Amino acid sequence: MRDIYIVTSQTGTRFSRFLHIFNRAPYNHASIALDGELGELYSFGRQCLWMPIASGFVREAPGRGIYRRYQDTQCAVYRVRVSGEQYRRLEEAIRRFEEEEWAYRYNFLGLLTMMAGIPFRRRHHFVCSQFVAYVLWESGIWTLEKDISLARPQDFALLPGARLVYQGRLNDCGDLRPRLLPLPKIPA
Repeated sequence: MRDIYIVTSQTGTRFSRFLHIFNRAPYNHASIALDGELGELYSFGRQCLWMPIASGFVREAPGRGIYRRYQDTQCAVYRVRVSGEQYRRLEEAIRRFEEEEWAYRYNFLGLLTMMAGIPFRRRHHFVCSQFVAYVLWESGIWTLEKDISLARPQDFALLPGARLVYQGRLNDCGDLRPRLLPLPKIPA
């Protein structure tokens, strides 16, 4: 068994505050990490810190990029146990995005249809929650009861086996891997 981590967050950018008006959820962004160090989060979002329109597949990390600029970003982190095969398939799905990073764009039109509750998919276009739902589906970890194009960050709290392991400032979360307890000393 392996652990993966789903991170939902709220940066406080103008765009995220705009999304909050419609979403009414505490978190409007979703990312996925393959380990508890959260050294690399995969998602769809800003590729250029100063130009929100330049968006697509991104690698994020606490304390860097958008999270360095918005240091009070709030988040909820969920740990999910997966099989070795599911983990391998998830790595492969993310690797395909990395290899063709230039081909993917942010799904601004899909964001509007999602808010309207209308399923709508565009080839090579995702919003953050669509991407996370897609790689979870592609790896056999999660089958949504609705179209992937309608997945929202708050849906990941309902992922079977998801366990909330941290809530608070993203830049303060640290390493979330389960720590091994020290072995008891055996008397001589």
